[in-house]
Amino acid sequence: MINGKERMIVALDFPTLEKAKGFVEKVGDHVSFYKVGLELFLNSKGQIVDFLKEKGKIIFLDLKFHDIPNTTAMASVFAAKQKVFMYNVHASGGKKMMKKVAEDVYEIDPNALVIGVTVLTSLSKEDVVETFNTKWTLEELALNFAKLAKEAGLGGVVCSPWEANIIKSTCGKNFKTVCPGIRLKGDSTDDQERIMTPHDAMLNGCDYLVIGRPITKSDDPVAVSDRISKEIEEGLKEKGLKEGGLC
Repeated sequence: MINGKERMIVALDFPTLEKAKGFVEKVGDHVSFYKVGLELFLNSKGQIVDFLKEKGKIIFLDLKFHDIPNTTAMASVFAAKQKVFMYNVHASGGKKMMKKVAEDVYEIDPNALVIGVTVLTSLSKEDVVETFNTKWTLEELALNFAKLAKEAGLGGVVCSPWEANIIKSTCGKNFKTVCPGIRLKGDSTDDQERIMTPHDAMLNGCDYLVIGRPITKSDDPVAVSDRISKEIEEGLKEKGLKEGGLC
């Protein structure tokens, strides 16, 4: 049976360990996969990772490493030793950097899933032109970063759901697409520019959906997380994917 919870990553964007713990306890088994970002990781001094592992949760460590190859590789080795399911580096750090990360990490953990961040979903088309000083479209830039990540040996990318399909088509079905910018119909877009519903995101080639405020700021996070899980399952079934867990 397809399990939407295993494709739904809830972003624990809380300022303190206590608030994050309280949310995890509140939703219980309705959420199995969490993203830990820089704010919470630093404010909890990394303790949130140990807490989630004790609770048997799946973890995406979203620290977005970005530095020279050796420094980024050392930071990535640290992340690999935390035994989380997935973590990331900025693809804009370059192919050489990502290749060094892949080589050093897979030497100690061949099963690690390291992914590259392509173009932040908060950036609009105009922001991309201004920031990267390029004539490439947003989609072309994201695809280029994805191809570099693939060539460097990474296992996937963080991308907008709008770019997921072309990235999967170009980089292969086993190259993972992890997509923020997910909103239910009628939700506020907040600071996201390129958004999509959970159902449509799965149809468009997303493997995992990262969802924060629609769940964590909801008056009923259990009901919202269940609704999103159901939409994910419906999207997967419609796309004709076979049954399975994490893939």
